[in-house]
Amino acid sequence: MLELYRTHVRGKMRKLEKTITLRRGLGLAICMLIGTGILALPGLALDAGSAHEAILGWFLIALIAVPLIQICARLGLKFPSTAGLAGYAEEAVGPWGGYAVSYLVGGSFFFGLPAVALIGSEYMKQLFSLTETGVALFVVLLVTLMFISNLAGMKAVSMINYAALAVLFLLTGLLIVFNLDFLGSGLELAGEVFRGSEKIDLNNVWKVSALLFWAFIGWENLSFSLGEIKEPEKNVPLLYWLSFALVTSIYIVLALISTGASASGVPLEGAAGLSGLVLFTPGGSHLIWLMVIVIAANACSWNFTASRLLYAGGRTGAFPDVFGKLSGKNIPVSSLVGLYVLSILLILGTYVFKIPVSAMMLLVNQNFVFLYAFIIIAYWKTESGWQKWVFSVLALLSLSFLVSGFTWKIIYPVFLIGLGYWRFLGRKNSEKTISSRKEHVIREETQEIPCLTRHQEQ
Repeated sequence: MLELYRTHVRGKMRKLEKTITLRRGLGLAICMLIGTGILALPGLALDAGSAHEAILGWFLIALIAVPLIQICARLGLKFPSTAGLAGYAEEAVGPWGGYAVSYLVGGSFFFGLPAVALIGSEYMKQLFSLTETGVALFVVLLVTLMFISNLAGMKAVSMINYAALAVLFLLTGLLIVFNLDFLGSGLELAGEVFRGSEKIDLNNVWKVSALLFWAFIGWENLSFSLGEIKEPEKNVPLLYWLSFALVTSIYIVLALISTGASASGVPLEGAAGLSGLVLFTPGGSHLIWLMVIVIAANACSWNFTASRLLYAGGRTGAFPDVFGKLSGKNIPVSSLVGLYVLSILLILGTYVFKIPVSAMMLLVNQNFVFLYAFIIIAYWKTESGWQKWVFSVLALLSLSFLVSGFTWKIIYPVFLIGLGYWRFLGRKNSEKTISSRKEHVIREETQEIPCLTRHQEQ
């Protein structure tokens, strides 16, 4: 099945023009990778640990990501047009891996969508001093707008995303340029951490690092566009490493500024932590409106991607068939409705049980740790030479560190993988039953034909 898919894809790739230069590819990669995390993670890191622990977590997660980036770059060069993570999983463990990955990614979206909306509500809380009930109502409103915009179709979603990206880069530039005074304090904190002069709680460092893994989710999806890269042998590795360097630099600079500001007495904890920096930026609290717009657009994008995942899974049999249907305007309405209902239920659950947004983000990150395990196995099976062992071992050590603190929570991704495998077996047995019935009908028809012929002869 996978080999037939690859043959089909190779045929398509011969017709594609190599139009994406390295510069255009970098723009595509950066836009894909920078999103809500840049507004939420600096404050959440300070909420999970001290300023020293937060800065150590930032540097540690950047180091942990290095072998994973190398593996994604190699697989992206070898399989530039596979079905993303599902294709890597099938390469790693066989056809059932695609089902397992579909459920892992789907399970991530189920918590990721409400998490992004909750981050937006935290910024609105800072702007209007909302009560807990007000926050919950705003999240429901945000998810509803996200649902309606996706019903409008892809053009509406694309326009929202382009506008939001421009606003995001403007915001990031303003926050960095007008808060450079705190950069020196952040660098001093980093120096103290690396000299070992400050007491560090390793449990807090793990929590910060596991939370910040959210910032490094996305490189595995670049393979969808790599078939159109000019001079792929040279530019594909450069694309991964340069995008990694640029995105990581932006995050590290913001981390140094936020930790430096926190050490200077500026309150930046929580999902809306960066709102504290707007006080030192032209535009003041009006910039929070721009932050909310960016988060709303990011939630819209998450919803778009998640609905297409459900639609594709409904078509292949990974998810119920109802999700594999389109409306007259080619919109997966059933998938969007299912996501909307589930998001509302999860939001109500977070409100009733007081579940923090960081806990939901950690669940998403935990799923992607298991997703990267499939990627590492695919890399180990397809790579050769000393690099195979070095980067596989380093990547496994990185994932082992990230998964170590989740303890009993790993039940969730293990359950999703098992559910995908069970769904695969059910689909396989169903196909066997259908095939067996067809063979039985054919045998009956072939037996009836000679009887009919003898009857006519008589």
